Amino acid sequence: ETDRRRIRARIHAVTADIEQVRKRRAQSRERRHKASVPTVALVGYTNAGKTTLFNVLTGAAAEASNALFVTLDPLVRQVRLSDSRELLLSDTVGFIDRLPHALVAAFRATLEEVADADLVLHVIDAAAADRGRRMTAVRDVLEEVGALDVPLVEVYNKCDQLTPDERRRLVEQDPAAVYISALEKEGLDELVETIVSRVELDVRRITATFDPDDALDRERIARLYRHARVVLHETRDGRFTVVADVPRRLLPTLKLRAKPE
Repeated sequence: ETDRRRIRARIHAVTADIEQVRKRRAQSRERRHKASVPTVALVGYTNAGKTTLFNVLTGAAAEASNALFVTLDPLVRQVRLSDSRELLLSDTVGFIDRLPHALVAAFRATLEEVADADLVLHVIDAAAADRGRRMTAVRDVLEEVGALDVPLVEVYNKCDQLTPDERRRLVEQDPAAVYISALEKEGLDELVETIVSRVELDVRRITATFDPDDALDRERIARLYRHARVVLHETRDGRFTVVADVPRRLLPTLKLRAKPE
């Protein structure tokens, strides 16, 4: 009876910890939405190389391991692009085949990151003999957490372990995917270009004039440079005019209107 009480107490404590993680992640997501920073979530079968890719792209030092469920509370790091814009990259728990409903509930905090992301990168072990089964398992979990509607890019990792013929056949089979080796840092430029193009597909060109003496306008200019592609910046009569390509989802938060076609 004493053991049962200890087990029940431990289950209660773990459940409370999970709920705290869920609340903390929800608060973090709300802050990111207010800041209008696009989020890219890494998903994949366990040992697909997600955390290695995460470390390479972010310069972080998260633990990379072959063990199950090393990444529980999602790791979120900033990635600064070559033109100074920013996005957030989230590493999530590695999936397994037929992930039990109880575990899906337990990992809800980390999996909610995926459903709320702007883009999902499905990292696939290209050299795995049962690659197809693993891909199906990941899609099943994405469906379970309501993330099937999030735009997704398939990223075949560990391509350095393939023969030239194996790689050629894989590319022919899935030409829209990206092929990389996170460990050898191969194909990363193409991956970053793909990420940028996918999170910016729905952009609108705007022309806006700002008062540099107004604190709110200065903040808007800073956010434009951080999250949009500025095409033109002119100063005339003490005011700034900016022409920029802005993701449509940011227009309401920046209180800007698209330039008429």
